[in-house]
Amino acid sequence: MESIVFKDDKFNVRVVSRGDKYGLNFALTHNGIMPLVEFYDTRYPHTEFGQFVSRYYLDAIINRDDRFGLSLDSGVTAWTVPAEAMAEVIRTLEKLVFVSA
Repeated sequence: MESIVFKDDKFNVRVVSRGDKYGLNFALTHNGIMPLVEFYDTRYPHTEFGQFVSRYYLDAIINRDDRFGLSLDSGVTAWTVPAEAMAEVIRTLEKLVFVSA
C-alpha cells in the first residue's frame, strides 16, 4: 500500500500499517492491528514526508464528521486541515479500508 494517501499544498497524510516504521527517525515498528494516520507539514522538510505534526488511529479519522476540519495542534493555527480537505482524506481512507478488507 502506498504510504502517502493524500497530498495538498500544506499536508501529506500517511498511513502506517502493521510492520511499517514510524516515530522519530522512523525507529519504531507499528505492531498494532489498527493502522495509524499521520499528518506532515510539507513546508518543512524534516523528513521525506515533511515535518511530523500529529498521529491518530485510522478509525478516529474515518469515523469523524466530514463537515468539519481537524485542528492537529491547537497551538499552531496553520496546523488545521480545512473541512474540504478532511472530507477528501476521509473518503480516501474509506476506499483504502474497503479495498484491504
